[in-house]
Amino acid sequence: MSRPRALPTAARPRQRSVVTIAKVAGVVVVLFFVGRWIFGPEHLPDFGSIEDTSEKKAAFFTYLLPHITAVNEEILQQRATLQAIRDDLAEDDDEPGWLNRRRLDELCVAYDLEPPETYNLAFVDRLLRRVDIIAPSLVMAQAAIESAWGTSRFARQGNNLFGMRTYEPGTGIVPKRRPAGATWEVAAYDSVRGAIDNLAHNLNTNGSYRQMRSIRRDLRRRGAPITGSALAGGLVRYSEKGHEYISMVRSMIRVNDLERFDRPAPD
Repeated sequence: MSRPRALPTAARPRQRSVVTIAKVAGVVVVLFFVGRWIFGPEHLPDFGSIEDTSEKKAAFFTYLLPHITAVNEEILQQRATLQAIRDDLAEDDDEPGWLNRRRLDELCVAYDLEPPETYNLAFVDRLLRRVDIIAPSLVMAQAAIESAWGTSRFARQGNNLFGMRTYEPGTGIVPKRRPAGATWEVAAYDSVRGAIDNLAHNLNTNGSYRQMRSIRRDLRRRGAPITGSALAGGLVRYSEKGHEYISMVRSMIRVNDLERFDRPAPD
């Protein structure tokens, strides 16, 4: 999938007081939520006004973390429901009851699979490969690269942190350098949560990222943590840069120690 030109990974910042960075990040987050309560629609904080690079990075990642956590927690709740149904199927091999079938049907719709006439373990396992978290470090790294640390036009005007496109005319933002004859637009979202939701849905359902989902499934089978560096290996088709994009994402994760946010998640 073609994407706007990604920005290079930033150099390692000089060390700052952890307490100072945390205080600045906390102030940014508090001001953001107060502003949302007073003025209504969500807009990104003005990260461009933070001159110190270390403080800007800390504020950016601190702002994103609760949104990423909320998306992943919802996915984990869905996964727990699906895992319980799978355990029941493995135990008695009977067709799910009407309530569980309804839940399975809803998950199929949510994750772009056609509900089958009869559910079996193989199909539920296929669904489980889709219903799973996205490592926070991966989301943070992609957001930093694709949105220039939340300062790009598409981030500021449409909460688009990931270069996602829409093919429904009039629903997004038209790029100034869009090729002649092209009709796609850069997607616009009412909230950053909506943008992260869409990223997770894209990575969990699009055929271009089947490899990423296989990597994640294998990590779970081995009992290994789901990390952004590992999942990045399945993003060769996310950007026209291909393998170079994977290297950029992994470098962003490493330089900023983002895998500290990737704690092991329950099955």
